Amino acid sequence: MTTAADGGAQPPESGGAGAGSLDASTAANDATKPPGTPTGTDAAGDTTAAGTTDASGAGEGGAADGGCTSPLGGGPVTTSSMHFDIGVHDPSMIWDGAKYYLFATGGTLGIRSSPDMLSWTSTGNIFKSIPGWIGTALGQAPADLWAPDISYFAGVFHVYYAGSSFGSNQSVIGLATSPALAPSDSAYRWTDQGMVVQSMKSDNFNAIDPNLAFDRACQPWLAFGSFWSGIKLRKIDPASGKLATDDTTTYSLASRNGGAIEAASIVSHNGYYYLFVSFDACCKGTSSTYRTMVGRAQKITGPYVDKTGKDMMTGAAEQLLATSGRYIGPGGGTAWTDGSTYLYVFHYYDGMDNGVSKLQVRPIEFGTDDWVTLGNPLFP
Repeated sequence: MTTAADGGAQPPESGGAGAGSLDASTAANDATKPPGTPTGTDAAGDTTAAGTTDASGAGEGGAADGGCTSPLGGGPVTTSSMHFDIGVHDPSMIWDGAKYYLFATGGTLGIRSSPDMLSWTSTGNIFKSIPGWIGTALGQAPADLWAPDISYFAGVFHVYYAGSSFGSNQSVIGLATSPALAPSDSAYRWTDQGMVVQSMKSDNFNAIDPNLAFDRACQPWLAFGSFWSGIKLRKIDPASGKLATDDTTTYSLASRNGGAIEAASIVSHNGYYYLFVSFDACCKGTSSTYRTMVGRAQKITGPYVDKTGKDMMTGAAEQLLATSGRYIGPGGGTAWTDGSTYLYVFHYYDGMDNGVSKLQVRPIEFGTDDWVTLGNPLFP
């Protein structure tokens, strides 16, 4: 996922594959795993203790069907017939026990809060400036940070985010943590935990669009990827929030053989894991062709398939959303659980407002066959 200002982080015609591939067959190459960092730096530049050893509690992306429920509970799911112009790109959302918090692509990662998902108030930014290590890793600092994904586990809030440039897979995924989301809380403090995953030009994957998901044992996993060889998954150490060392496999979940696939997110329900992705082109205003797709698996590591049993690694998937009327290119979203309610928060390009990207939220509904549909939007 990228900003609406330009095209996606697309690979060159050669497909970008190289010796640095981290598919399961070459997982022994641990090039994406950064060295452990005993300390982190918060947005003000102070050194703080990194990580936590408390593995209890998980939320956003977990299983609401009894496998891995959030200790934060769920907020009110309010509907309205009124149209809201809430500008956003690549959104993710969480309920902290008192309010909803919205995160999205742009700048130093702004945060908004709401009591009802309808009216939003800015609460500041995660960073005061883009962390210096990102520019060092990429060779130059990006103008914006992309696709922040909010989750809660080990007693703290985790935001995984991406740094990259358009058309390149020279990318990084970083992590910022805070014990609280409300700035009025004395525990509120964002700490930059540094790099989690990196991809280089020689790799056949792209380390952007992170999403933290949980298996039914509350073990966290990080999905990511865009174009190139598609969507990947790595096991996460719940104490540090970084890549686990007891399973260094990079699992391949979905691919379009170098074509447009990105914006992965995973939730579980009734014995299945559901992988949501976006196909085709974002970030082109009214010319955007994003579509929201889904497949399912019995293990979080896959294989994910469509209704006919075709593997998502072959480009198969079930379509959930596509352009309809003013709602152009719906996608770039996050599937998540708000208490026991499943929601999909995403952006679309408004055909009645020059293609400006805006927020929409739809319930995730499960049929008797345990396949997914999306309900009517909470607001049009």
